[in-house]
Amino acid sequence: MEIQSEVQSRSFVKIIGLVLVVFFLGAGLFMLSSEGFERNKPVIKTSLEPSWNLNGDFFIYLSDDTGIKDYRVSYEGDLKESFLPTKMAPFSECPFVAKDEENGICLAIEKPNIPTKNIQSLNLIVEVTDKSKWNFFSGNKTLENIAITIDTKKPQLAVVSNSYRITQGGSALVIFRVEDENLEKIRISNGENEFIPQPFYKEGYYISLLAWPKNNLAFNAKIYASDTAGNVSVAPINFFAVKKEYRKSNISLTDSFIDGKISSLVEEIGDRSLESFVDKLSIFKYINEDIRQYSEKHIMQAGATFSLETIEDFQISAFSPLKNAAVTASFGDHRTFIYQGEVVGYSNHMGLDLASVKQAPIILSNPGEVIVDEFIGIDGNALVIHHGLGLSSLYAHLTKSLVDIGDKVERGTIIGNTGNTGLSLGDHLHFGVLVQGYEVWTAEWMDSKWIENNITKVIVEAKGIINSL
Repeated sequence: MEIQSEVQSRSFVKIIGLVLVVFFLGAGLFMLSSEGFERNKPVIKTSLEPSWNLNGDFFIYLSDDTGIKDYRVSYEGDLKESFLPTKMAPFSECPFVAKDEENGICLAIEKPNIPTKNIQSLNLIVEVTDKSKWNFFSGNKTLENIAITIDTKKPQLAVVSNSYRITQGGSALVIFRVEDENLEKIRISNGENEFIPQPFYKEGYYISLLAWPKNNLAFNAKIYASDTAGNVSVAPINFFAVKKEYRKSNISLTDSFIDGKISSLVEEIGDRSLESFVDKLSIFKYINEDIRQYSEKHIMQAGATFSLETIEDFQISAFSPLKNAAVTASFGDHRTFIYQGEVVGYSNHMGLDLASVKQAPIILSNPGEVIVDEFIGIDGNALVIHHGLGLSSLYAHLTKSLVDIGDKVERGTIIGNTGNTGLSLGDHLHFGVLVQGYEVWTAEWMDSKWIENNITKVIVEAKGIINSL
């Protein structure tokens, strides 16, 4: 009996041992495969070459597969480690993080309570713990030292030369100088819209056309230069700003117009059937509002996309796209549409309508690259050609184009023929000029004297000043 009991006892121990082995093996496999026991350490990100002006906050980004459980930030100073207060910040404050990575924390670190004079660098110590149950439920930890350059000096910014005046709806040119070892961004604002400058002639100099869109009531041009530490310099551009009144007109809509040109354009676009509209007025509104907005946005995006390569010089001639043409509609005309005695819509005619013979040849006045060649809503068959420095020209309602996207076309080239496509009531050319996508007063760019005074002479003057420095 004793021998049998001992055998049974040994068998029981073996079973228990086997159960424990299976349990721990299963537990181990579970831990290795479970997301809750992941072993990836938290990630700490900041800008590539971090710098700080100690005026605002400094931003870092923390992320982890299972989430952040705890973090702390300190700095080395006075032979001891001091902790820094932090707060959550919107992702827009961490531009060094890609959109598809926005699953962590953008953290704003407040300025340390230290004198800023003569401090050239600061060593941040960032410790982050995730929510993983790894390491006996204590989680994965990352400890990282971030060496930050302290930069309290603003960029040096000065205007070199600019056009004397700018007219509402029109254009102007500015050339300026910026210096900063950690320069990050330069932008120009007219008070409402922004323009991106290009490097010009010699290192540290920049050039840009800018516009005063017709519908902007005020104009206040300034250049903003910022560095990686957050220092910002601002320089006003002293244009003489001249307001301009543009023509206003009332246009009465008829059923025959809506049943004819408007309805046929709806069918040509093909996004909606005529049966989907409740009445004639809704058909007109669809073209005048939805399709017009799409067309304008499409053209603007094309004109706003251009290379920011260095500009050595910029030669431009007065535009004259159609020989012996009559003007049938001017730039800036504000139109009010009336149907059955009521105001039903508005539009602004942001180009110049020119007409001569049917399917007249359109001649390119300045060399450039074709960036648009397609049917675009109210513009019909349209071309957009970029001439450099963010300046583009638009040719709309064509019967056909004779060039393709990407073509480098020379002055004097016949690029297409006038037509009646899109929202057009007769064979003509809608000609437009765009500055970084904003439609501007065509008359200026068709005037050789205006170009000489506001573009050519400004560039010549700027080069003279630059060469003398």
